[in-house]
Amino acid sequence: MPKGRSSGKNSVKGTPKRGLPGLRPPKRAGGMSDEDSVNGGDTGSVLSLSSERGSFEEGVENGNSLENEVSESMSNNLEEKLSEWIEGLTEKAASVRLSSLSNLTMSLSSTFLPEALMGRKETLRDNLEKILKRGQRGEQVLASTLLSLLSLQVGAIELDVATEDYNLLKPTLQSLLLDHTAPPLVRVKCCQAISMGAFLADSSLDDITTLLNLLEPLFGLNNAKSKDEEESGSKGEGKVVGKTCGSLGGAAIAGWSLLITLMPAEFLLRKAKRWIDVLQKLLDGGELEVRLNAGEAVALIVEICQLEDAESSGEESKGTWSMRNGNSEKVDMGSLIFKLRELSVQSHKYQAKRDRRTQRHNFRDFLHAVEDGEGPDQSIKLGNGEVLELDTWVKKRHYDAICQILGSGMNRHLMENSLVRQILGFGSPCPPSTDTLGAKAAKTERQYLNHVNFKARCVSRGKSRDQRMANLSEF
Repeated sequence: MPKGRSSGKNSVKGTPKRGLPGLRPPKRAGGMSDEDSVNGGDTGSVLSLSSERGSFEEGVENGNSLENEVSESMSNNLEEKLSEWIEGLTEKAASVRLSSLSNLTMSLSSTFLPEALMGRKETLRDNLEKILKRGQRGEQVLASTLLSLLSLQVGAIELDVATEDYNLLKPTLQSLLLDHTAPPLVRVKCCQAISMGAFLADSSLDDITTLLNLLEPLFGLNNAKSKDEEESGSKGEGKVVGKTCGSLGGAAIAGWSLLITLMPAEFLLRKAKRWIDVLQKLLDGGELEVRLNAGEAVALIVEICQLEDAESSGEESKGTWSMRNGNSEKVDMGSLIFKLRELSVQSHKYQAKRDRRTQRHNFRDFLHAVEDGEGPDQSIKLGNGEVLELDTWVKKRHYDAICQILGSGMNRHLMENSLVRQILGFGSPCPPSTDTLGAKAAKTERQYLNHVNFKARCVSRGKSRDQRMANLSEF
């Protein structure tokens, strides 16, 4: 039989069950019981909320000064890091040099600090030249991109300095571009650096013509004439290489299209027919990048040379287009329009679905540009309230070339970099508007109020939950 319970003097009869009124709730971590917290133990939390609210309002009033102090400290720290990264380009370890190049590329693409680079441009230029000559593959790729970023940064203050740096490094870039033993990616980046450097620099028309002749053989256009053709005075038809490297050929066409926007109209009108014939043959290429860049180059030439349909001008010849300036040379555009229309609806199953969608979307725009003379209809909204309208193929080519270098930092440079704004038709950089600052302050205050309400709601629900549990325990 079970033993009876002890009934000593100091003993309690039986064991109190859970939930009886004589049992006090357990103590919390702060030394306060549930009853204390329910009755009046939240005075400290109320006072802390009011004090936090007061400090927040003071912070909102002084937000501009605090933001300026933070931006100044961040810029100073970034300048110190820039010095460390530039010094790291001379290290013997390849990993240190590669890390320094990567950090410099990321920082210069996302921030605009031309003053910090002006005092170190010679050191940086010499280090980049050494890396381009004797560096490894990854270093040469980043060094070529960094050279374009340096031109965009320094050119916003001193365009002559950026032109001098480009002219000093141009022979090294050309030797790498024409080196068939170099990796394809290195040649692609050198092609982009040469094109962007010549576009930004104060180059003469002869220098640009030389670069055009340098880039044309890379995507299949051979300007060389045979002796028989020179003696007979015939115009040499452009040769297209049977298989063009996709990445290098596409980069060469993109850089070549960027440079022809700097040439006068007379130069373009003389060569428009031969260029269109060659670019039409490239539309049959196997690489999507080559086809897209060739189609954009055709739309660009049609826009610059102002081609118009011969039928609309009242002439009898069909399938030919003439220059709007009255040039007698005719350009056969019937086959080109047929090819563009075919590519705009093409849906081969051996192509990836994304590639098919990209091709149809772009070639529809190219077809409208050739047939109707329409430009691209794109709008880009900046953070300061401005809107960039890309309504011509020339402006779109400029934007795409700069965006290819800056990447995700394009919007930042569009708001602060005067050189980029000048190229794309904006004025001088404007300060942030008060509406934008007010919207940011209102958003910050709204987030803080939501946080305070959430905290108060959690405390109130906790009190109600503890009170319900205390009431239920009495039954």
